[in-house]
Amino acid sequence: MDEQMRLGMTLRSILPFAALAAFSFGALADENSGDGVTPDGFVRWNSDYIEEVADSLEQRLGDELLVWETVGNYDGHSIYLVLRGRTDRPEMHETESDVQIGVRGTALSVVGGEMVDAVSMPRKQQRGSSIVGGLRKQTGPGDLIHIPPGVPHQLIIEPGEPYMYLLFKLDEEPLQ
Repeated sequence: MDEQMRLGMTLRSILPFAALAAFSFGALADENSGDGVTPDGFVRWNSDYIEEVADSLEQRLGDELLVWETVGNYDGHSIYLVLRGRTDRPEMHETESDVQIGVRGTALSVVGGEMVDAVSMPRKQQRGSSIVGGLRKQTGPGDLIHIPPGVPHQLIIEPGEPYMYLLFKLDEEPLQ
């Protein structure tokens, strides 16, 4: 079994539990309820919170390319709820991994291949004009995608059909 297959099997077995935790873990900024001391850095969000933020993003989208809300920002990783209204240029992160969990709508996910006309951007990223080759898969609610560093990727959005997803940025470059 090659490394890519092992990674896929590992992600398929672990990430559903991460998605379940993200959606079922309770309200934002849990208060000490007397059941013990809340550990430093522990935060939980429930599905009501995610739905409230998702509804707000849909109201804000208008004709924007994308809108997002920072759910949590921590040393080396962050969690965002992202709503894409249109297709953006493909991107590639030199040091960061992305984990995406579909929430609402669908998109065509293009991952891998070769990025055309790559231009270096801040935070060790590249953007291009298109991707040649790459795996193309329809992505929707509940789908989990892991994109390792150095892999070009793009979400193709159908006009008038926005796509929303939770984005976990791992080994995130510091915000400048």
